[in-house]
Amino acid sequence: MTSVSSTKRHPNSGNGVGLRGGRGGMDLQGMGPEVKARLFLFVACLWPLWVMALYGASARGVDVAGPNAAMKTSRMMKLRNVLDRVDIMGYGPTHPRVAVIIVGDTRESLLQSVESIYRTTDMNRLFLICAVLDGHGNDSTLLAELDKIEKGSVPHWHGLRPEIHIGKSHEEHSKKIHVLFNPHKRGVAASRTDAADFISLLQHKHESAGLKSPQEDLILLLLEGGTQLTDNEWLPAVTTSLIVPPPLIHTETNDDATENIAMKLANAVALRSQDHGERMAADEHLQLVQEPVPAAHMQQSSGQTYLTPVWNGGGLALRLDTFLNFPAQDASLRDAWAANLDVTMNLWLCGDGIDVVQEALITQPLAPTKINADLAARFAAVWMDDKSAQKFLQWFSPSTKSLDWETKLTHARNSPTFPKKVQSRCRSFGWYVEEINTVLSKILTEEPPKRDEGEADTSNESSSEDAQAVARKIFGGAKAGRQNGRQEEEHKAPPAQEESSSSKDEDGRKKPTFPLRKINLEIVQKAKPIDIKFVDVSGGHKEHPHMGANDEDGKIGYIHNEAILHRNPPTFHFDSDKKEHMACAPRDNNWKMMTKRVKVESEYDQKMENSGVKRDKIFCLVYTTEESHGKIPNIRETWASKCDGFMVGSTKTNSSLGTVDILHEGKEEYENIWQKVRSMWSYIYDNYYEKYDWFHIGGDDLFMIVENFRYYLESEEIRTAGNGGMYLPFGNETMQTPLLLGRRFAYMGDMNNIFDSGGSGYTMNKAALKALVVNGFPNYFPHMHTFSEDTMVARVFRKMGVYPYDTKDDNGGERYMPFMPGHHWSYHLPKDPSKDWYAKYSIDIKEGPEHSSPQSIAFHYVKGDDMKRLYALAYGLCSDEYK
Repeated sequence: MTSVSSTKRHPNSGNGVGLRGGRGGMDLQGMGPEVKARLFLFVACLWPLWVMALYGASARGVDVAGPNAAMKTSRMMKLRNVLDRVDIMGYGPTHPRVAVIIVGDTRESLLQSVESIYRTTDMNRLFLICAVLDGHGNDSTLLAELDKIEKGSVPHWHGLRPEIHIGKSHEEHSKKIHVLFNPHKRGVAASRTDAADFISLLQHKHESAGLKSPQEDLILLLLEGGTQLTDNEWLPAVTTSLIVPPPLIHTETNDDATENIAMKLANAVALRSQDHGERMAADEHLQLVQEPVPAAHMQQSSGQTYLTPVWNGGGLALRLDTFLNFPAQDASLRDAWAANLDVTMNLWLCGDGIDVVQEALITQPLAPTKINADLAARFAAVWMDDKSAQKFLQWFSPSTKSLDWETKLTHARNSPTFPKKVQSRCRSFGWYVEEINTVLSKILTEEPPKRDEGEADTSNESSSEDAQAVARKIFGGAKAGRQNGRQEEEHKAPPAQEESSSSKDEDGRKKPTFPLRKINLEIVQKAKPIDIKFVDVSGGHKEHPHMGANDEDGKIGYIHNEAILHRNPPTFHFDSDKKEHMACAPRDNNWKMMTKRVKVESEYDQKMENSGVKRDKIFCLVYTTEESHGKIPNIRETWASKCDGFMVGSTKTNSSLGTVDILHEGKEEYENIWQKVRSMWSYIYDNYYEKYDWFHIGGDDLFMIVENFRYYLESEEIRTAGNGGMYLPFGNETMQTPLLLGRRFAYMGDMNNIFDSGGSGYTMNKAALKALVVNGFPNYFPHMHTFSEDTMVARVFRKMGVYPYDTKDDNGGERYMPFMPGHHWSYHLPKDPSKDWYAKYSIDIKEGPEHSSPQSIAFHYVKGDDMKRLYALAYGLCSDEYK
């Protein structure tokens, strides 16, 4: 995207002369013929001098003195045609017309602003006023009042003439006021964007019709409803700060002659509402603070213009193209202050900043400038590097936990409206703090306030980078879907081995003991059944994502022995003579969940193993990097060996750990994890697809109860779902319905799409894996580089009609848990669920222990010794004294 700034700030941009409307007029009525004749003769003789004076005024600020003054003054003076600058299409490129956007949520506020524009603005330079009534439908009273203003009920100016005309008995100008109604409130940023798009469309139509010169760049004035312009000097003052007229002297050197065109500046002008010599800044809470303008700044322009770190709302003038080309425009910002901050940062970090002009006066209503934590995180995510964002957010709210901030940052970065790569295209936030908004300097130079002693931090202490990474794996950037609600009469499908009273139809097909719930039947029937016969799509392993893996010596073509861990499981080391057993002692919420709520289906699992019935085979995949290989032994020693196949996708192959260096497109970095996951799933499909029935993926802080996993996958419910949703399979089917299982999240509570959280991992059957690798990867987002792999998988599946299956148990308990067990034991909805991301993301959430199913499958954020502790608690391996 093109940068906002097209030229450097002109040193004399605050000076110059514009066309200013007078306060009086010339009355020729009552004069005799002789007097009129003499007067017109006098004007005819003086008009050439007036034109020359006008050009001289337009050149003010051009330096013709100095060492080369003699050479400069000897150059040819050129008299240019006045129609080059002041023509029938407005006032031309050096004095362009102005388009005004007013956003308000009341009729009265819009009328106040429109009336002030008519009283203080030369109508010859007014292109249009676009008034947006946000949150209201068509308002006939507003339209009637604006029509009166159009017809002349408010005194206004045409060039140098004051004029008031009412009704059709007097000359009327073209329509100036246009109204946009938003029946459903869209917010300030979206309303401004809608209005600017309308203005741009109208501009192009005028140019096509020959009513506007392309060289005339419209000035855009942003007003908040209720803001009033107070003086007719505002537009000339704004013009000379945005556009520098060309010099009269035509300079010729050895190069080509200088073009006689107006210079376009990209800086914006904030209309002054505070006392002269005062400006606005933002503190560490992103609230407005007033401060004196530094003396050096005042001296640069004799106080006529000075820089302001923040636009405080009210009125802002800038060129239309500047606004339309903001690199980080975010129409989702509903609050006025958040939208104004967004404009501020676009102008300072990606443009030439904001000037306050002494002569451009307004009065504006007081508006709240409070920013909530979600908006603060969004602000930090867009404009700051990770280190600055971390310090700023702790200054913003010391009481907020680090993990909560990481979650909010992830949420912000995954927003569909989040601007990409702004920091690489614009100035740094550090520059802004050091050079412009120095009130904020302490957030980068001083340590943030300490958290209160009594507050607990649920984030892991190991490293902030790990916390950020795992938080991002939980949340994705996909939108979440509409849910049809759970049925009160739903029942639990019995495990596969249990005798059931399933009925048969005339073709011998068995129905499950209890039918699928309505929501799941709808999900299943949207998916197209897949022929599960293996199809080789590796292409000789020459291109990504099928290039395979490197061995320990870096040689390509390595095939990992995925079954060796299951066949030779390591001994679980939890020696009663060591302190490990003491970890069982604390009666915290983790202990309560694992001993009082969660039940490991060991009896069922043993019964099935002894029955001789063919079991479904499960492949478990964990992803990590070489730096985190220290986490893998605890996983191998606890739950991993219970999977029939196990592999760790990594950046280094180590056969003793089961890690495999997977080759993928692009760099090895978190921002490119989508490409890594594409290669991992392709590697699994190419090498292990025909051996396994289920495939589960998660991070290196995942804890699974594999017995409960099998209990669920082998249930009548899941077998029926994989067979189309109506009948149990015979067991020899070649067609299968793709199933995507996991913890469903609704992005921001928006029930239009659903994704499975990557925190506790997601599970696919054979049909789903084949659909993903064979049909999905080649056709959807094949070269996208992004970190949100779980949401990208969901997006690809949605393209193929596959949606995440609702994996709650009969009582609404979740099986895939995105936090540590203790978090879910004690979780309760806040008074305002909309302010809690977890409540907002979750679908039909329960509170307390009921939130988790007794047959819970997976937990997340399990690091270090907690992996062994949870395993010991779940399987009753603690010493008697600590049970």
